[in-house]
Amino acid sequence: MKRLLCLWLPDWPIQRRRIGTEMRAQDASPPPTPNAGSANPNAPSSADQKERSSGNQAPRASGRSESRVGAVEDRDAEPTSANAPVILWHADPRRGRVVAAACRQALGAGVRLGMPIAQAGDLAAMTDAVLEPYDRDADRAALQSLAIELQTHLSPQTAVETLERFKWAGRFRHDPEAILLEIQGVTHLFSDKDAAQPDPADHPNRSGELGLLSASASILARRNLWGRFAIADTIGAAWALANHAASQGSAKKRSGAFRGGGDFGGNDEIRDRHQFFVAPPGRAVEALQTLPCAALRLQPDVVATLDRLGVATIGSLLRLPREGLATRLGPALCQRIAQATGEVDESLVAIESQSEHAAMLDLEYPTDAIDLLADRLTRLIGQSTEGLSTLRRGVLRLRCQLDFTQHPPVVLETGLFAPTLDQTHLTGLMLGALEAVRLGSKVTRMTVGVAQHAPLSSRQPSIFGPDFASSSNEDWTSQTEAARLIDALAGRLGEDAVRGVRVSDDPLPENSIEDYPLTSHRLKAEARKAKRASRQPTTRQRAADDAMQRDAAPPGRVAGFRGQTHGNGSAHGGGSAYSGGSAQGGGSGRLGGGFGNGPQTTDLGRRPIELHEQPHAITPLENSVPTNGSSAQGAPATGPGGGFPTRFRIRGRVEKVCQHWGPERIETRWWRGPLIRRDYFRIELESGARLWIYYDLGDGTGRVIEDEKRWYLHGRFA
Repeated sequence: MKRLLCLWLPDWPIQRRRIGTEMRAQDASPPPTPNAGSANPNAPSSADQKERSSGNQAPRASGRSESRVGAVEDRDAEPTSANAPVILWHADPRRGRVVAAACRQALGAGVRLGMPIAQAGDLAAMTDAVLEPYDRDADRAALQSLAIELQTHLSPQTAVETLERFKWAGRFRHDPEAILLEIQGVTHLFSDKDAAQPDPADHPNRSGELGLLSASASILARRNLWGRFAIADTIGAAWALANHAASQGSAKKRSGAFRGGGDFGGNDEIRDRHQFFVAPPGRAVEALQTLPCAALRLQPDVVATLDRLGVATIGSLLRLPREGLATRLGPALCQRIAQATGEVDESLVAIESQSEHAAMLDLEYPTDAIDLLADRLTRLIGQSTEGLSTLRRGVLRLRCQLDFTQHPPVVLETGLFAPTLDQTHLTGLMLGALEAVRLGSKVTRMTVGVAQHAPLSSRQPSIFGPDFASSSNEDWTSQTEAARLIDALAGRLGEDAVRGVRVSDDPLPENSIEDYPLTSHRLKAEARKAKRASRQPTTRQRAADDAMQRDAAPPGRVAGFRGQTHGNGSAHGGGSAYSGGSAQGGGSGRLGGGFGNGPQTTDLGRRPIELHEQPHAITPLENSVPTNGSSAQGAPATGPGGGFPTRFRIRGRVEKVCQHWGPERIETRWWRGPLIRRDYFRIELESGARLWIYYDLGDGTGRVIEDEKRWYLHGRFA
């Protein structure tokens, strides 16, 4: 079962601003002076001696971290080192400057979110509060940095909460303040193997979840942050519990069905410092019963309507019929209910994992000079690819991120057809991508990372040719000229514009060839491979595979195509094939090589030279002698079961069939969509032309198909 952790950081702008203030204060503070009257500068003070005499032998090296942790515990004294209230404002398009965030002291003095800054300034003057502009970009960057740290230490599937076009009820700022993690596959790494009590039967791996909570709380403590944690089965339930549920960490013993319990591995300090809620697996709906409706991430007008109707909690909302809710309040409410209860899966847009081979540069001053950016980009490419040479691997996809002074970051990405370490080639591709971007403002930071790499293919230069003379300056692992051309075209025209052709696994002949982007095929292939590896086959798929193996044809029966012998043939492109039939009209029907044999993989006549993009309908005119040997000259042209037609009307002309070979059965697999079943025949006309036609067997649902619409021309041999 999926398990998710939601971390909500209340008053995130205030917390982020406080961290920056403390760091600047620590950098500007002078070094500590020695005690007066002490000859030894490192001699402890009287207070220290008194503390040690009392039995507290905590090392002084941890004093800084302890002071930072203490700041988290005393959240009422959070804004600045001088404990002055902090008010952050932003410019509203209609109301002007209004309060965007305020610390607890400012809120206690009467400041409210959305209040005009003029009124808040009067209150600030009485409390000596600090007025500063609200820096939205800095908040997002700091939250992204925290998410990356959690991704590195806790779970690779980490994401910042995804916002919608409207503000959620209860949220004043339309900015992310929560981080989500998928933890169902990593909790065992944090479990206490020496625990005295085993995990309860209804909550397996509970100790691992508590250990993960302790690890995440420690990461926040290092940053002097505090937050609310919640673990549940769905994103909606975890978000609702983290934002609105009562904390389970405020008391050591708490009664109830959802007792978070536990001591976080004996660390009561972490438990009491943060607020948490853990819903056992399969009981998220029960945990949501007492929460307000705003916990479902609804629009404010929807929550206001529910309040007027007397629906105050999610439990009351779940007891109402869904049809009436969708009619009166819109389908978005039902969608949120289904996401919170697990009826509908909600995807987690995880942040990209940090590249192992990356380099970052903070510019001394913001600039938009292309020549300067190109020089720094060249250096960063060399630094990021330096570690790949010892691994004998080359770059397949390179990514560059540009951070601006005013605009959001821009990511430049280029893919390669073959791996390489040629710095000149890589720089040229990235500079081409840089020239295609319009710089809205000046660049402050550049980050280059290798998104994908692959083993290099070395080649030996010629001994006597021109390559030998220039081999001293030649990269033996460099790409071919064709690969360089593909990379250059993809960089200028776009990756989707430069495409190649390959054989697909679709059994239908008209879909046997597909085109693909030449510079991104490896990335997509690896993604599909990883997806297939992670997806376990269902019972129905395993049964189908076993049936196909049992029904596989013996090797001795594949070659036959003569007379009334019917045998299984080889599958075409992953579909199923059924081969058998007769050769008529004086055909030799030899079992040796030639056109009259069954469609073997080594047979040059297995498939036509010309294949129509779409099959053309042809009309049978009359049947030959039926396959059961009875005389039925002039019988209706019903198809293979009732005899093979002797004439066809093909594109307005009546053509007589001299001989035919087949059929060969081609079917699509059931998981590919609607079933398609065809019997293919190779025919030779009286004029000498050889065609590839098929008889439509229907989709297996009993749908009636007219005889005139069952035969199709699909290809031509000569």
